[in-house]
Amino acid sequence: MSAQPALRQDESFPRRVVLTPPEVSFAMSIATQRDASKKNRDSRLSRSHTGFGVHFVGAVGEICFRKVHGGKIDLRVLPDGDGHKPDIIVPDGRRIEVKTSTFTGKEVELKFEPNELNQAEYVSLVQVTLPDIGIVFPVWSWSEISSSLVQKDYGHGIRYVFRPQGGQQGGQQ
Repeated sequence: MSAQPALRQDESFPRRVVLTPPEVSFAMSIATQRDASKKNRDSRLSRSHTGFGVHFVGAVGEICFRKVHGGKIDLRVLPDGDGHKPDIIVPDGRRIEVKTSTFTGKEVELKFEPNELNQAEYVSLVQVTLPDIGIVFPVWSWSEISSSLVQKDYGHGIRYVFRPQGGQQGGQQ
C-alpha cells in the first residue's frame, strides 16, 4: 500500500451527522446480523452494554463516518469478529478502523485495548448519541497518534488512550 497522507484535522472537524430513519434501520439490520452470528448471543458485555447494543453503536458510527468521509463499509458477518481490522475503505483506498464512543461530553477519548494497537493503518472516532446522531472526527494515521497514546486503567485492564479535540459541543453542521 502506498503511503498517503492522513486527512488533517481542521476547522471542519469534528462534524455532526444526523442519520435518516432508513439509515438507522440499515444500522439496526447490520447490528442484528452481526449479533446473530456470535457464539455468545444475548450476552452482556457489562452492566450497561449488551452484545447487540455494541453492534448497533458500531454500525451507527460506521454509517455516520461514511456520510462524512465516503467509502465502503465492510458488511461481512464474521462470527469470530473482525480482529479490529479496518471497517471502511475510503475512496482513496485507505482502510480505516472506526471506533465509537457513547460518551456525551467534550473530553471524548479514543480507546484501544492492547490487542487493537496497529491493527489498521488509519483510525477515526465517531461519538454516537443513539439512535441517530454522530460526531465524526478526522482520520488519523497510527504514526500521528501513537506518540500521544497514554495508558489508563478504568478498572478492567490497561487501555491505550488518545484524546482528540472537540466532542459533542464541538461538532460542526
